[in-house]
Amino acid sequence: MAISQKEMLKLSKQHEIKCMGSEPFSIVWGKGLKVKDAEGKQYLDAISAEWVLNLGYGQPEIIEAAKKQLDQVEFVTPVLGSVPRVLLAKKLADIAPGRLKKILFAVTGGGACEGAMHLAMRKTGGQEFICFYDAFHGRTFGTIPLSYTEPTMYEECKQGLERYLAKQTRIPNFYCYRCHYGLTYPECDLFCCRFVETTIKHASDSKVAGVFVEPVQANGGQIPAPKGYLPLLQKICNENNVAMIVDEVQTAFCRCGEFWASEIEKVSPDLLVLGKSFGAGLPLAGTMATEEYSHLRQWEYGFTEIGHPVACAASLAMIEIMRRERLWENSRRMGQFMSKRLNEIAENTKTIGDVRGPGLMIGVEFVKNKRTKKPAFQETAYVMEKAHELGVIFGRSGPAYGSFGNVLKMKPAVTLKEEEATKIIDVFEESVKLAEKKYA
Repeated sequence: MAISQKEMLKLSKQHEIKCMGSEPFSIVWGKGLKVKDAEGKQYLDAISAEWVLNLGYGQPEIIEAAKKQLDQVEFVTPVLGSVPRVLLAKKLADIAPGRLKKILFAVTGGGACEGAMHLAMRKTGGQEFICFYDAFHGRTFGTIPLSYTEPTMYEECKQGLERYLAKQTRIPNFYCYRCHYGLTYPECDLFCCRFVETTIKHASDSKVAGVFVEPVQANGGQIPAPKGYLPLLQKICNENNVAMIVDEVQTAFCRCGEFWASEIEKVSPDLLVLGKSFGAGLPLAGTMATEEYSHLRQWEYGFTEIGHPVACAASLAMIEIMRRERLWENSRRMGQFMSKRLNEIAENTKTIGDVRGPGLMIGVEFVKNKRTKKPAFQETAYVMEKAHELGVIFGRSGPAYGSFGNVLKMKPAVTLKEEEATKIIDVFEESVKLAEKKYA
């Protein structure tokens, strides 16, 4: 159905309740990394449709798998058996890190995080969770208290809802570029991680059920855990009978240079949360669990459309492609290529303070001054604006340092080719030059 951009914006304003931001353009066509808006302008999508399409747009095998399932049966209630759902569960058990062998399906990442909370509480008998500054685990009543510290993203959204939002124990996160403790890695001996054990033993009001951690704090500014952090956290959790809950909603499926981000340092979570790209563009989420963390009471948790057969069929096709083509290796190789060029650009700019990965989960932090590290919000917004005009779509985060963030995000499809990566970086470099000229 053809519709103009102007008419689309008008109808959206009249009829949609939009509470996740609203950009004044649309996408009506996509193939690979290329997309077009309603006016026919073409872009390279360097964020994989909000990191949902890890294989890019219009992947023929995924489309065919979804169509085939629609021809067979479009929906099966989760109370009954479903071929694609059980085959996907088996496939995940075969390839998941560590001892993860079962999955509790969900519809959204936030819902899957709540599923992890249920599983952790039932196993440990605990009621509290430890989470980190700059973390993001969802916008449900259960997960809002696990997410963010910045006013407009947490304090404001919880106002009037306090009766339903159980406060969790939030502590400083890893952030080597801006260490909350004023320490320097690796001389710090991972103090930020060791503080988790102190918190488990002394800071909570009741027994701790689990620790939520993202291998890379995505919405919080593309902040990767330093080497050694996740293995030490696993040791701390094991020794204190606390669930290690690794939120891989944004980091799984070849995004970080391995199939799972947990594989980078070979950690074995008790619970691992999936979402975003899990359904290859269709709504699908879930929590993988070890055998001992896989028990719930009857009807305690569940939603009618969990493990939707069409989404499961698409996910199976996506996993097959990724494993057949070993796309985690391409993610690692292209991530290294992009990060090398970005670091070279950073050396010749005044405003790029830090470039961080891993793989194709890249963050570029902009600052007013490299010595003071004062966040450069306007410059970041201007770089994104100019890149958009030049035909590349970037993301933006870092809410703990401003409502819109000073970290530009690059998360292109893991099928990325070198010529596409070069175009993305060239546009980025030109946009940075324009921003530094404007704000000189």
